[in-house]
Amino acid sequence: MGTSKFVRLACISAAALLAGAALTDDANAGSFGVREQSAYFQGMSFAGSAAGGDISSMFWNSAATATLPGFNTSTNATIAFGDAEMTSNSGLLHQTSPAFGRTTEANIGTDAFIPASYATYQINDRLYAGIAMNAPFGFITKPDTNWSGNGIAQTSKIFSLNLNPTVAYKITPTLTIGAGAQIEYFKIKLARDATPLSLVNSQLPNLPGRSYVADDWGVGVTAGVIWQPTATTSIGLGYRSSVSVELEGDYKLTNGFSTDATGKIDLPDELTFSIRQGLTDRLTVLGTVEWQGWSKVGNVKAVGGTCALLGQGGPCETLNLNYRDGWKYALGFEYLYSPALTLRTGASYETSPIDNKTRNILIPDSDRIGVSVGASYKYSDKITVDFAYSHLLFDEGKFCIDSGGVSGSHCGDSGGPLGTLLAGNTDVAVDLVSVGLKYKWSDPVPALEPYK
Repeated sequence: MGTSKFVRLACISAAALLAGAALTDDANAGSFGVREQSAYFQGMSFAGSAAGGDISSMFWNSAATATLPGFNTSTNATIAFGDAEMTSNSGLLHQTSPAFGRTTEANIGTDAFIPASYATYQINDRLYAGIAMNAPFGFITKPDTNWSGNGIAQTSKIFSLNLNPTVAYKITPTLTIGAGAQIEYFKIKLARDATPLSLVNSQLPNLPGRSYVADDWGVGVTAGVIWQPTATTSIGLGYRSSVSVELEGDYKLTNGFSTDATGKIDLPDELTFSIRQGLTDRLTVLGTVEWQGWSKVGNVKAVGGTCALLGQGGPCETLNLNYRDGWKYALGFEYLYSPALTLRTGASYETSPIDNKTRNILIPDSDRIGVSVGASYKYSDKITVDFAYSHLLFDEGKFCIDSGGVSGSHCGDSGGPLGTLLAGNTDVAVDLVSVGLKYKWSDPVPALEPYK
């Protein structure tokens, strides 16, 4: 690659990627995972996401770096409109809520902006390089009113930023492999309101308000393969490794206590299998099965040297997650309506890593179904615009928080001294609107000739 081409690639890629560098506040891929990485694939509920067809496929499969010849960029933006109704019906904080002017219902959902950007460059007839900037994890929950759950979780936020340089190599015209590195920034913020229970009953302790803010950098890898056994068939298998972070930050209580605290979390890895099959010259069917390794997250403990002063004799903060692995299944269709317009639709079902036994009010996730529609408009040979809309409907969930930990343990786990702090139901729905802008900057290198 010449110096001038390299400089141009670096400058344009940086501009495209930085255009998507913004806060991600919503989680729609199980717990605090974020799936909304592509307007193109969202239109099919992410069916076919690891089988190529668009350079945004490289998020799920590094081999998709070689999807398009030449130099290409894609910038995507999603707005998520979240609705998460929480209703308490029993527990100590429910019973005492009138004394503190708290309601028994709240909407803790928020709207969010989710960016994702990609750039790929064809170095020669076999070798491709790419880079992606995404926010693979993130959420924010904040009640719209002073409700009974504020004594457990008032504001909860996760922010992540992942830089993913990749390479892909065409072993043959029909078989491509790819690999990449992950460089990820991860930040967490947890806050809860003070609850002076002694004002209601002198025999009860006061629950101080607290905040925990911590961050760290971690690294991981990505890999994948795409096989095209026929001109109308593409099969892809992609992997994103776990990233481990040591979250170092400050733990503070409203009574004046403050200490440094560190918590380790192993973020989930994921394995995605996808296929796209042309049925006619205009109609393509796509499918995806994805596994997410949420069970490795376990319980997250923030440990500080002086937390024993709180009388806990252990960690400052414990997030009793106890997740199980998650699965997603998606089926979609793509129809070439005209040379300029392509239409898409799809549906999905996803099992949450959270069930009724392990749900808390920080992340009210549950199993969900999703339906999507989308379209691409080819404005010119260089410019294409993607649009997508999705509706996610979550199963009704239940939560039961015990007083056995600083953040509360799940009922039945520990039998805390105050018994059940809060129990109730969740009702969640999310609407997603996405737009993507794709630009082809250069002509392709001559195509790889079939082997004799």
